[in-house]
Amino acid sequence: MRFLLVLVALAFVAFANSETTDSDSYAGSVGGNGTDAFLDQLDYIALEALGGSARCVGVGYDGANFWVSDAQSGGGALWLHIIDGTTHDLITTVDQYETEGWGMRDLCCDGTYIFGSQDDEVDYYDIGTYAYAGYYICDAVSPNRAQAWDGTNFYTGSQTTDIYKVTWDGVSGSTATYTTWSSAVLNGKTYGAAWDSYNDCLWVSTNNYDYLIYQIDSTGGLIAEHSYDIEIAGGCTMGSYSGSFENQLWVLEQGDPDALHCLETAPLALEQDSWGGIKTLF
Repeated sequence: MRFLLVLVALAFVAFANSETTDSDSYAGSVGGNGTDAFLDQLDYIALEALGGSARCVGVGYDGANFWVSDAQSGGGALWLHIIDGTTHDLITTVDQYETEGWGMRDLCCDGTYIFGSQDDEVDYYDIGTYAYAGYYICDAVSPNRAQAWDGTNFYTGSQTTDIYKVTWDGVSGSTATYTTWSSAVLNGKTYGAAWDSYNDCLWVSTNNYDYLIYQIDSTGGLIAEHSYDIEIAGGCTMGSYSGSFENQLWVLEQGDPDALHCLETAPLALEQDSWGGIKTLF
């Protein structure tokens, strides 16, 4: 009898570790996916080729580097991968501080710290030293998934239509206040969020298997639900692209393999040969 119980326990562990996306059970249609020229792919980073596992979930950008949260299934501490924003080389991998399960999901940066959402708290790390620096409590939803920052407030949400605006006093260990800011995520599968200062909007990525990403205006109203080529997303962030005057949208795909996709949302710089063509007009 004891041997049978051991086998059952091992089977349960194997099944849990086989899950490679942080999502609810399958929902939505996978039949066909359009593309929106506004969201043409500009760049791509294969995370598993850089040492990530098949359980990468969130991404943030600190002004120079991308940070990717990884719930790796091999046991032990979960990971944060820091990736050079220009070369896309892996700089280092550090352990998440005292997290478990899927650990930190989506990430964002306020210029000093990277914030990572998990359960009912948000941890933050120094972007210069990569060291854990503190946390704040967020009771808006648990687990916290989406994480964005607009220069003043944070935004979060998790597997519902609702996005919450969060205000934190900057004191580690304190509890942030929040209000329901938007209910515009029509498929109800909020996972990632990124504040786009150029377009003055919030992008919300979802894990609904329906190839949709949401663009929400600064008052919380829906601008559009766009079709794009990512079936099931994790987090998202605004980050650098070498051919752009502004940051572009980067979305983490919980796919095969896990990857970051850079999507066009802002003006691109003119190539040198384009300048030559313009000069001939004068």
